[in-house]
Amino acid sequence: MTDDTPPVRDASGRFVKQATETVNALSRTTGEGVHPMGKILFGWTEAKGIGTVLLYGTGILSVLLILADLVVDRHEKINAASLFGFYGFFGFAALGFAVLMGWPLGRLLRRGEDYYGDGTAPPADIDPEIAESGPVNGKSGGGS
Repeated sequence: MTDDTPPVRDASGRFVKQATETVNALSRTTGEGVHPMGKILFGWTEAKGIGTVLLYGTGILSVLLILADLVVDRHEKINAASLFGFYGFFGFAALGFAVLMGWPLGRLLRRGEDYYGDGTAPPADIDPEIAESGPVNGKSGGGS
């Protein structure tokens, strides 16, 4: 693919081809702080009323799928799976379980608020001589 447009100078004074400058403009963040590709892919989410459209669209799709559940003849090995709305209720319960299990898991894994100390003094488990001497060889902490 060739670009037969004559070279022109860009903002910094370099000679560039028009096509190159157009492609290069797509990789620069705008003054709004939004990348152009992000604007292309997700700009539609800024439209007024898009939340309402998505809410009603999801609701309509859900109702249609529940109505389709009445029509579809399933041959399940487990009798409970053939009940009306089983997969919807099972999925909702599984999602609720996963969300609610985040609370005890967070309590188990979360560190205390004072884990790193109060920030005004060196941690208590550091040798005071090392803490007073400051960085060693341009590295903080004085470790090996």
